[in-house]
Amino acid sequence: MKNVIVPMNAFNNLEVLKKGQASFIPLVAEAGAYGVEIRRELLPEQDLSLETIRKEIERYSLFTVYSAPVELWKEDGSLNSEALERTFEEGRVLGAKWIKVSLGHFHRDHSDLKAMKDYLSRQPDVQLLVENDQTSYGGNVENLASFFESATEQSVPVKMTFDAGNWFYTNQDVKEALSKLARYVGYLHLKQVEVQDGELVTLPLVKGGGYSWEKVKESLPAGIVTALEFPIEPKERAKKYIEMMTESEVLS
Repeated sequence: MKNVIVPMNAFNNLEVLKKGQASFIPLVAEAGAYGVEIRRELLPEQDLSLETIRKEIERYSLFTVYSAPVELWKEDGSLNSEALERTFEEGRVLGAKWIKVSLGHFHRDHSDLKAMKDYLSRQPDVQLLVENDQTSYGGNVENLASFFESATEQSVPVKMTFDAGNWFYTNQDVKEALSKLARYVGYLHLKQVEVQDGELVTLPLVKGGGYSWEKVKESLPAGIVTALEFPIEPKERAKKYIEMMTESEVLS
């Protein structure tokens, strides 16, 4: 299917760390995915093995997203330039076309969007995506709307990764998030979040229950690139979930 991405954190993290992300790429490709999301936090610090991963991705002609736990804006509102440059350099080695980070501490009155625009103008072949994360500031609808409105006004080439489940972790209203942010979305992360024993947990997708993730998907354009960011166990079930997304597209 030409729009389903499988992120590496969907698989057992200990197994991914032990075997390496490259070893999961054949499974992702054979399951019928359009692409793979490589996760920075699941790369061993002593040996990133980025070139090995890239070769395996190229062997299967997969689209590549690189996700790094980096905040775009520092606590003082300044651009996190060093971390951004490091992330883009790693993304270049991987051959990633999209790079995903989180918002951090954007301040409309003094965060330097011109510096961000200048930096991105030197990366014309890579799309930067900013995701709503699970922090109180980076997963806040108003903060994200302020950033994307300001970035749009200044023609900064940035899009949003809309994580359908993270809003629950930051106690935000999903409908409000869609209302204020849908126009900026270029990438969708799907997960089903429920309360179990008083705690929020991320679960595999179940169709037909009127779940929030289904409403989010219906609210965004058909064919939007979509990542399956929930536990896929056993890992061979990836094919089943990709087919589920395919059926959803056909029905819509």
